[in-house]
Amino acid sequence: MRVNQDIAIACNFQAFLRGNGKRVPGSFREGHNVFTTNGRNWLSRLIAWQVVGPNDTPFTNRRVRWVGLGIGTQLEAPNVSSLATPVPIFTNSFLAPVQAVEFPTSTSVRFIREFSYNDITFSNVPVILTEAAMFADVNPATANSFRDGADDVPQDPGIVNTTLNPALGDNPPIAYKSFEGLTKTVDFILEIRWDFRFE
Repeated sequence: MRVNQDIAIACNFQAFLRGNGKRVPGSFREGHNVFTTNGRNWLSRLIAWQVVGPNDTPFTNRRVRWVGLGIGTQLEAPNVSSLATPVPIFTNSFLAPVQAVEFPTSTSVRFIREFSYNDITFSNVPVILTEAAMFADVNPATANSFRDGADDVPQDPGIVNTTLNPALGDNPPIAYKSFEGLTKTVDFILEIRWDFRFE
């Protein structure tokens, strides 16, 4: 007898504001998100080798690296190719690196990013966030001589040595979440938690 078993990737998103060390009432947002077609393509290459031998060669060295935020709306679907309306997190940057990684269970991983008082709202204007995305990348990015290197070629090694350019808002996400508006001001810290569970 054979038992068929599918391994599903469940992605859970949480966002909330903190002020004076406490969670702001009414600011908690959570829910399942979508793992994009780009994300599924990336994951299939991440778990495979291009060349197995004395020096194994991966298809890609990219890992979950960035978080992006936006103020737009779009259908939460696998074909999402970018944030609808990305907002800068820092001056000239639409992407913020993941700060911490945890393993809540043996089959899950959590990515955490905290946005400080002046992140996103560095111009002192409130920003109503409605979407978030995660991105896979590698630093330094280098093309692999055994293949075309398309996955790991740097955007512009003279400016950024990553496969994505933080100065651009149209980078392709691996995961995407839309949510009820959350107003970020200079009075609050925003924390994002993104769990990938392999079920």
